[in-house]
Amino acid sequence: MSVPEPPVTELPVPEPGPTRSATVELVVGGMHCQSCAELIEETLTGDPAVRHATVDLDAARASVTYDPATLTVDDLCAAVTGVGYRATRAAPAAPGS
Repeated sequence: MSVPEPPVTELPVPEPGPTRSATVELVVGGMHCQSCAELIEETLTGDPAVRHATVDLDAARASVTYDPATLTVDDLCAAVTGVGYRATRAAPAAPGS
């Protein structure tokens, strides 16, 4: 006599939850040429929690969109510092400017 096998129940695959993102402006010091800006941009975008980063050599700024559940602004600044530059969070723009 064989024992009947239990029925196979397929479980639903959960939908990915909403991802949060934040954008921060960093003041970047120590850049001298476009290659410097490109290195910083590549460093930032190399982290999977960074969704987008652009570095403006002339303005000495980086705009970074990232997952705040995974990274902090200090983490972003540390990544820039790790490749030989300086980075701090930019002061928020004054209202109406």
